[in-house]
Amino acid sequence: MRATVESSDQLVAVHGLVTVGTAGYWWQDAESGARLLRGDATGVHAVPLPDGPDGLTPLTVHPTDAGRPVVTYGRPGGDYGYLSEPGAPDAVLVRRPSVVHLTCVPSATGGTAGPGFVYTGFAPEARLDDPPADGLRVAVHRCGEPFAYDRAVDLDDDPLALVIVEATGDPGAVLVRSTAHGLTTQRLLRLDPATGRPDLTALPAAKTPRDRLLPGTDHWWHAEALGTPRAVLRVGPPGGGDGDAGTTVVFPEGTALAWAWGTRRGLLVRTVAGRGANSAEALYRVDGDTAEARLVAGGGPGDSFPEVTASPAADSALWLRVSRRPDGTSTGRMELLLDGEHRPRPLSATAWPAHLPRTTRYATAGDGNRLPVQLAGTAGPVVLLEHGGLTALANAPLERALEELARAGQLTLARAVTRSLVPAHRVPGGERGYNDLLHAARLLRGELGPQRPLLVLGHSMGAVGAARAVLLEPGLFDGWILRFPVTDLVGFPRLGIGRHWTGMLGDPSRADQLKALTALSPLHMPLPAGPLPPVLIQTGTYDTRADARHGTRLAERLRERAPVTHSSYPVGHVERFCQAASRRAVAEVTAFIRGCPAVVRDLEGASQ
Repeated sequence: MRATVESSDQLVAVHGLVTVGTAGYWWQDAESGARLLRGDATGVHAVPLPDGPDGLTPLTVHPTDAGRPVVTYGRPGGDYGYLSEPGAPDAVLVRRPSVVHLTCVPSATGGTAGPGFVYTGFAPEARLDDPPADGLRVAVHRCGEPFAYDRAVDLDDDPLALVIVEATGDPGAVLVRSTAHGLTTQRLLRLDPATGRPDLTALPAAKTPRDRLLPGTDHWWHAEALGTPRAVLRVGPPGGGDGDAGTTVVFPEGTALAWAWGTRRGLLVRTVAGRGANSAEALYRVDGDTAEARLVAGGGPGDSFPEVTASPAADSALWLRVSRRPDGTSTGRMELLLDGEHRPRPLSATAWPAHLPRTTRYATAGDGNRLPVQLAGTAGPVVLLEHGGLTALANAPLERALEELARAGQLTLARAVTRSLVPAHRVPGGERGYNDLLHAARLLRGELGPQRPLLVLGHSMGAVGAARAVLLEPGLFDGWILRFPVTDLVGFPRLGIGRHWTGMLGDPSRADQLKALTALSPLHMPLPAGPLPPVLIQTGTYDTRADARHGTRLAERLRERAPVTHSSYPVGHVERFCQAASRRAVAEVTAFIRGCPAVVRDLEGASQ
């Protein structure tokens, strides 16, 4: 293999992957912005992108065998955008990344069959600022025709909420997943080859949000409770069974199943083994004819796969593999695996920042649970970080910046593994998940002493724990940062898509749960009598998960007790390396940390 992309001494990161055919597509971070790259048997090449509507950036790319690719444009970081098709107006909103390209879709106005896609989105008259879940639909579109001819698919749901479509091993079938009222229903969608009318086949509902059904050509895979100790993978013949009677796929002892992606004839599974600095990720492939898990990548200490994708239509999988070298540095490599091949093809390699050595401490929560707290770095202020429900991917640009500061000896990064999504109404007094971060902060303060600056940073649901910790014991902290936060556990069903979270967080319309949620909600907790440390609150204009009003209302409430900085950015809930707005938001966080009065005093004392 050879790489034809121009070389650079700059450290780069790969983010946002799509696979189609035997080619891989991904974004590459650069100071000048994102580039679209294509990897194939001849090397790695830059691919020009068609111009999009004013003010919008490409979110996903769905290349076709011939002609221009289908591009989804949207606001930076947003979950919605415009579909762009040759000969059709850029006027329909879609939910990213729910676009499945089909090889054959009959025309709505007559004529022979041609390529098209199934997508989730709004009616053609919808606007970008409309409520993100209201009116969501699944629609069929013929390439080259006006969006006015799109055909909506009646899923018989009320409301149509959180709908996604996924490709299957059958090029003429699409899996439709719809979550409403805490239940995820699944249907197989086929189009009549003559009329184009949709035919829906009901499949068993997902038992948990971490369940996955992956229909292949000859076998169907059922993955249950992925990412938990109870995860199991079964394979069986095609059909609508729930998979309980299928053959269980055996993985090495001590291996936890994290997630799975399907190709046409196989399955790619990411696993995790070990803990802390000795943890390692690996990729296994499972073929339906043997139900045997075969290692294809990784498995050594420090190996990780931050980006993985697979395409059933393409018989291929593509991933970014980050490996630790013996000298402590790391390398990132794009690799492509085709069905029928046993070894991946390397497409490109790039320098990658090495992970800092980590030490683990354990805090004891109120119910006796041991909470791991990982420390990276040994100097400077300590930043205690919690991600909430979206793990590190939500804060990937920020984590990279904080690690660079820790590597330079300017701060110590502490990551807490908490239980912030434990449903409040199932826990007496809500002591468990939402107060875990407070116990981690007590541990750090006890070990670091009273003089070393300590800041707490929470993202999304992690901001609940961060805000509660400061409001309950403000003397522990020298500053706090809430990024795209959830703060209102009483009124959240009326904010954005919050009405679909009641099964997870609790239902404030029920008197028995309202009392617990009021006591847990940072927006409704009583404020302490004394002053509060400085706070930075960041909200996203296009955040469809944690509505910006969560952060705005808390900022207004805190202004009389604390120095408040409230900033809004044109991003969504999950940031991207390649977005200028994300880089500005990250720069504001690092500047806030350096500018906290306690940090300034600490630096002045160290220089004397």
